[in-house]
Amino acid sequence: MPATVNVAFVGCGGMAAHYLGVYRDLDFVRVAVCIDTNLDAANRAAESVGAASSCDYPAALSDGIDAVVISTPNSAHRPQAIAAIEAGKHVLLQKPVAASLSDAEAIATAAENSHRTVGLYMSYFDQPLIHDLRDLAAQGRLGNIVHYYARLMHKGGMMWSEQALKGIRTWRGSLQETGGGCFIQLAVHFEWLSPARIVRVAGFTRNLHSPGLEGEDLATAILEMDSGALVTLDMAWCSDDEQLSVHGTLGRVNYRNNRWLDMASTAGPFQGRVIRYSGGPVAAFGGEQGETQSMEIRPPAFDDISNPLNQHRVFLEAVRDGRPAPVSIASGVRDMRIVSAVYESAKTGRAVEVS
Repeated sequence: MPATVNVAFVGCGGMAAHYLGVYRDLDFVRVAVCIDTNLDAANRAAESVGAASSCDYPAALSDGIDAVVISTPNSAHRPQAIAAIEAGKHVLLQKPVAASLSDAEAIATAAENSHRTVGLYMSYFDQPLIHDLRDLAAQGRLGNIVHYYARLMHKGGMMWSEQALKGIRTWRGSLQETGGGCFIQLAVHFEWLSPARIVRVAGFTRNLHSPGLEGEDLATAILEMDSGALVTLDMAWCSDDEQLSVHGTLGRVNYRNNRWLDMASTAGPFQGRVIRYSGGPVAAFGGEQGETQSMEIRPPAFDDISNPLNQHRVFLEAVRDGRPAPVSIASGVRDMRIVSAVYESAKTGRAVEVS
């Protein structure tokens, strides 16, 4: 195993700049080169970590590089990831896996045939709360789960649309480069929360306020799980709000605006990573229900290396220790099958089975 993990950081704009501090601050990691088609972005990133800079992707494939971190447009993931895997590099891809299901499957095949750590970065999994919610479901602390709900919305689509109409091109506005719109970018986290699997979907997509974008700026999907539970996902690039809720026969959790959490459960106290619930059953209409308790839970910073769940840190530790990536490409392909089914449903007006 390498004593130092030498990294090529590919794609230095957007959210990638928020992750770069992890690579700077971990003592077993060295960023060798920062690569971006925009040399100014590459230079700024390189200066912050003491690395070289380049506009040429082949610089990531040189002999001195151990791992390649790819945060580029979705359509670039297939050629870049496969080239890195075939060059013997460990690879971390920004979600989603690719712009299309076929490209995602090709990356998964290359990953399966390699002997390297190849995985997917899922920003939500940095949050200890998300792991607590998964534990609540797996341990039956909310009873039988009947419904998941997620609303992820921001106004980025309207901003990118305005830029595009002024002649300032953005890859997020291209169907070919993105593979869709707000749904493919935002709605790829949620099957992981549950032990059940999504089997059928119905989707609706619209572009209401972002005429400069080719994809949707508003989407709703209803997903059916093999347990019978339902999932509702509301995504938007033309309004702003955030909420994540889990409802079961014994309790519920509701998390709003990345800050405030309400929990109620008749199953009694739960002490998780960040959830501290001490309540229990109280009398109510229709039988007992859980006592509602509120708590403030803020997500960790993207570059917080003290967070043991930071997905960049965990990936780099997996590379160092010769372990699999925390989130596999195969799981990302599964997410892409769900996304593709939602888009097919939106196009045909029919519910679609997920293979």
